[in-house]
Amino acid sequence: MILKGDGQLQNEQDFSNLIYEYFFLRIRFGYYRCGDSLPPIDTLCREFNVAPLTVTAALRRLRSEGFISMHNGRPTMVLYQLKEREEEEFCLRFFSERWPAFMDLYASSELILVPLEIEGLRRMDDGDLAEISRLAKWGDADDLLHFFWFTLQKLDNPLALNLFWESTQFMGFPFAKKSRAYGSYSPGIVRRRLNKLIQYIKARDWNTVRELLLRYQRDDVRRMVEAFGKDIRSLTKEEMVPFTWRIYRERPQVRYDLAFRLLHEIYMGEYREKDFLPSYEKMAQKYQVSVSTIRRTVNTLCQTGAARAINGRGTQIFTAGQPCDAPDFESPAIRRSLAYFVQSFELLIYTCEGVTRSLLSSVSQADKDILAGELKNNLLTGRTEFSLWCYLLYVGKYSPLEGIRVIYRGIYSLFLWGYPLKASFGNSERADNALMHFTELMLSKLVKNDVDGCAVTVRELLSQMFPYARQYLLEHGIKEEEMRLTPCIHLQLTT
Repeated sequence: MILKGDGQLQNEQDFSNLIYEYFFLRIRFGYYRCGDSLPPIDTLCREFNVAPLTVTAALRRLRSEGFISMHNGRPTMVLYQLKEREEEEFCLRFFSERWPAFMDLYASSELILVPLEIEGLRRMDDGDLAEISRLAKWGDADDLLHFFWFTLQKLDNPLALNLFWESTQFMGFPFAKKSRAYGSYSPGIVRRRLNKLIQYIKARDWNTVRELLLRYQRDDVRRMVEAFGKDIRSLTKEEMVPFTWRIYRERPQVRYDLAFRLLHEIYMGEYREKDFLPSYEKMAQKYQVSVSTIRRTVNTLCQTGAARAINGRGTQIFTAGQPCDAPDFESPAIRRSLAYFVQSFELLIYTCEGVTRSLLSSVSQADKDILAGELKNNLLTGRTEFSLWCYLLYVGKYSPLEGIRVIYRGIYSLFLWGYPLKASFGNSERADNALMHFTELMLSKLVKNDVDGCAVTVRELLSQMFPYARQYLLEHGIKEEEMRLTPCIHLQLTT
């Protein structure tokens, strides 16, 4: 989906890059071989849900690099001659660069993507089950990808789709599954898996569905280790490729990353006791970016309502507890970011229990005391409105899985968009009371070392807060459907 108005051209460029990456990996992994035809442009437009120019730009880039041929009226053909040794070398290098992050991300996906997939499956009707039954007849690697994609689309949450895309691209799934270097691949495996899942989905046996999803995923990891584990190269830290969650992607990601950092420092860090930001020049030097990047970032803060430009004085900031300006609801970028803010609640609601149990079961008592101390301080200072943020930051720092830390830090960043909305309109007594109760209850559970109680407490708070966040946006002109219209690649079923 591509938002209209401001940012449309950038979104199209970002999606073109995504489609380029998609086919680049497929060709280099041997999924497509010399002489194979790529799907027609109109098919790709339907499958990715983008405009013809977006697909064409990606294909032209592949052509310029010698991977494909494009001629009007003829199929787009793969030209790249991939030798078996070259395929093995590419696969080995790809996984060596990602191996520690690869294994970690698979474990992280058990706590993030599997609960989201189960929720999507819960929402399926008979027509949806007929669609995935059709996929099970063929059992191609693409059918497995479409199964997961189709399932997550039932959440109607572009942020979840974005995360799935980023993680599967990083892991080379399912492109490597047809690679000779990957090991044996049988469509029969996919058919058996999908048919087994469908059997228990129809029976609404969600515990067994979860067990099957985890078993299949762990089997894939085992096969990966068997295929590559003994040959994985030891690389330097600089050579390793970490997993990053590119929510905004490309050049805007730099600006938004800096905006998140500044918002955090305004509310929780070094600027929370100050009235004005430093000059553009001083900030550019401090954050090691250009003055123009600082100017655009500060303008974004002003549009959120967290700051205000005052001629002759600089940029005034509104710290925690202060009333601030209303967000600029006319800005498509702000509306998109607020939509992400609402979507992030759903990701937390379906993943927080497993993540919390995993975290609190693995950290030391001393580390648990750190979270308890922060919550207790919030009670003493009357800052319980930040207790949920403290929880997210705690997960982002102490989770034993780097993938969870990356994802929850990303969600925390998106939560920052919501504070000016609350601070500018007030009337948040119900939300404030819920956060006060959460702080007291969470602190009590931590003291008793009640891990399950902590997990349930987080889920209950998020379930209470989600309607408040959604209602804020509805009351100020952002319609329900617009909360779902953030840019995201789609993989539609076109066969």
